[in-house]
Amino acid sequence: MLEQELRELPVEWPETPDLAGAVAPRLTAPPPRRPWLLARPAWQLAVALVALVLAVVMAIPPARAEVLDWLGFSSVRIERREPVVSKFGSGLGVGDPVTLERARRRAGFPVLVPAALGRPDAVYLASDPTTGTRVDLVYRPRAGLPSASTTGVGLLITELRGAVGPAIQKTIGASSTLERLAVGGDPALFITGADHGFAYLPASGNMNFEPQRLAGPTLLVDRADGTLVRVEGRISRERAVEIAESVR
Repeated sequence: MLEQELRELPVEWPETPDLAGAVAPRLTAPPPRRPWLLARPAWQLAVALVALVLAVVMAIPPARAEVLDWLGFSSVRIERREPVVSKFGSGLGVGDPVTLERARRRAGFPVLVPAALGRPDAVYLASDPTTGTRVDLVYRPRAGLPSASTTGVGLLITELRGAVGPAIQKTIGASSTLERLAVGGDPALFITGADHGFAYLPASGNMNFEPQRLAGPTLLVDRADGTLVRVEGRISRERAVEIAESVR
């Protein structure tokens, strides 16, 4: 038989190596660390791959157009622009037009918006070494806010650090009427009548005079937080108080 003949061949076989001794340490050793990608769950790898493909495709204008069309966004334009700054009410001479967010960053005091009206149509910021910083919120005419005949503005709200000065009775003039009241627990003044202004004491301590802007009634509120709020427009006392109370 062939098997028998093979066994009888005079072949010098090498010693059998110690296979058990070589394999045993490998069986007890911890498994080698896999690369980061192989260690991720399959769904994470799929998401990463899709994101990579989309990034490459969206970088190529023709391919991007086809993808947006497939997703139903072919008519959508994505642009990067600076916030639009409205200059409505620029004739009031109340400062520089800014966004509401910028005014809040630079004012140095909390700039609040009346909940009764919402965001203003324009915001102005003015800063002076003597009178300090002031913020003016301008609103367009609407239901309940008649247009001022001199400016076309519906309402002007001014916020600044200060308080109504003791000389206000002399500055408003004999043809104007001054009524004292309280708004949200804070002392307030409601001025009606002929064109008028009012004196106030800014944080600098130097008395300042603020002219009338809209030729309409003016409500002044000395808030407990040190902010003077002026609400000016062709509105009733009740409406002015409602707006001022919502500035919280």
